[in-house]
Amino acid sequence: MTVDEEVGQTLAELSRTLTPQPDPYGRARARYRRERQRRLGGLALALVVSLGGAAFAIADPGRTTQPPAGSTESIAPVLAWSNKLLQSPPRGVVGQDSDYVRQLSELLLAAQRRGGFPRLTVPLNMLDKPSALKAMTTVKVLFVDDVGGRRIALAAFVRDQPDPATNWPSAAMWLVADEGASAEKLATPAAVHSVGDGLEPYESLALDDPSNPGKVIHVAIAPTGCVFLSAPLPNGGAFQWTPEPTASYLIRTPQTQRPEWWRVDCGTVTRKVVPGPGSLASKPVTDAQLATAMSRVRGSVPEQRARLLVSQYAQSAGYRLTTLPSVVWGGQVAGLPVRSNGGSPAAGEPSVESGTAMILAAPAAGGGWVGEVTIDLDRPRPDGVVGTGASFTVAADPTDPASVLAVSIDNDIIGVEGRRSLLVVTPAAATQVRVTHDGRYVATAAVSDSGAVLPVPHSMTDLVVEALDASGRTLATGQVATDGAPSTLETDTWNQD
Repeated sequence: MTVDEEVGQTLAELSRTLTPQPDPYGRARARYRRERQRRLGGLALALVVSLGGAAFAIADPGRTTQPPAGSTESIAPVLAWSNKLLQSPPRGVVGQDSDYVRQLSELLLAAQRRGGFPRLTVPLNMLDKPSALKAMTTVKVLFVDDVGGRRIALAAFVRDQPDPATNWPSAAMWLVADEGASAEKLATPAAVHSVGDGLEPYESLALDDPSNPGKVIHVAIAPTGCVFLSAPLPNGGAFQWTPEPTASYLIRTPQTQRPEWWRVDCGTVTRKVVPGPGSLASKPVTDAQLATAMSRVRGSVPEQRARLLVSQYAQSAGYRLTTLPSVVWGGQVAGLPVRSNGGSPAAGEPSVESGTAMILAAPAAGGGWVGEVTIDLDRPRPDGVVGTGASFTVAADPTDPASVLAVSIDNDIIGVEGRRSLLVVTPAAATQVRVTHDGRYVATAAVSDSGAVLPVPHSMTDLVVEALDASGRTLATGQVATDGAPSTLETDTWNQD
């Protein structure tokens, strides 16, 4: 996986963490993720710099709310699985050396008590107590091995009290040093790669490969008794799962990495399903690939911009896509309600905006199609945002030139008089778009260059969108695409009994 792929997946991961989770497990994980976000933030910043410091606002129609007061949801199952990982024997070849593991554990605990690891000196309610540096009672080494020229270890620091903010009883630390490093070298602050406030049931590490610039090493681990399985990325067929020879942990180097998905089974229950690292755009998009991506395009699309967006979307979506994205449509959009810092524009500022839009779509690994809309605004908003966008899901192929595609491009806000904007892509011969609800007309708009934008009531669902030619004949009919592009395959059920 290249650095560009890491950037793309980083932005996707960071955007997911901006969404409040619907259960206490998600909220408890939030603090744990902060350290990972700090490490990945540099990659995201690099992308922003490469785009000239431009800021983009991405619509998140899949937002959820916090559980209602009095919710009976609990993170107890997660903590139970975390404890199972904590009680698991060390994994990895070096992890079988009991003397090395014991020495590493003792050195890490001693370094923590000397204040060598600032993130692990408290719980917060002990800041004013002399015993603060003794807040960790035990260090348990869970993984040690030499992978891709590095010695990698995962250690759990057991607190004497659960973290008061998250209830995690143990913290997690990934350590990285040179291959064959002694326990003394691996236990130094210089070897710390990342620290998490909580030891999750499933822990993973992505690490630059020193012998392959731009490539990444991956290690993932689950409790003993669980089994990792992997399956090559299917192209229209079913996943063919095969157990990993290492059972409860998994290692990938640039030499063994492939387009694939991973699964963790604990007994008869699947606890985790996730795409493996990488994407179908591990190299720059070729002219031939771009020609294929634009072979059914409607509207007007600059090739250079299309090449960039195809690459970025493929990298951010990873192996959730089974092919490189296709360019569905491109053109001008106007009359969009203005958002400024999440609210209405200030007095004297424009209430609508315009820009250049592009729609991409690709077959999803779980079936159906997913896509994204990118809009480069004609003028920056007062808050500096120069672009916006949205994601969507549809069952049928949206790249069919004879089809109609309707996407809500501002569903995360309620515009003027409770309306939202639909971006509709039509067959080339269409001159008008008509939207109906229960057989009654809701809105119409003229088509320009196979596209149209029209406002519809925000609260209305099950809208029917028709593309008509100059004689009034219906050329194509469809429904509004589902907002968001969640993977139907990805699973995380550690918070279930």
